[in-house]
Amino acid sequence: MKAHVKAGIKGFSGKLDGAIYYYHPRLKRTLMRRAPKMPIQPQNLAYRNISRQIKAINPSEAYRNDFRMYLNSLMDRDDSVRLPSWYSLYIKMLWAMQAKYPQQVNLKTITKEQIVVQNLPCRSVKAAV
Repeated sequence: MKAHVKAGIKGFSGKLDGAIYYYHPRLKRTLMRRAPKMPIQPQNLAYRNISRQIKAINPSEAYRNDFRMYLNSLMDRDDSVRLPSWYSLYIKMLWAMQAKYPQQVNLKTITKEQIVVQNLPCRSVKAAV
């Protein structure tokens, strides 16, 4: 994919010369990161499956807004918090929940129905905190 500038977006996005460029709306700037160059290994595939399972949960917009508000208040209190978005905080919470409750939570198979039935702490931001 070639890098390009989209109309109406203040940034440059795409891949160019081994780097990935993307616009971050909260930071209001274009960020660049190196394109990953690693061989495909079994743990990469396992992590990919976990990421897809987490994305399939698809939390509601109200839940997302709660995470955004919590992240903003967290960043106001502590300058060392370096999470770029609500989704980063959400992922971090799910991994911590799996570490704390290994018998109940398996991110390879987690679903929205399981969260509701087992009344897991990630059901709301307040319970998670």
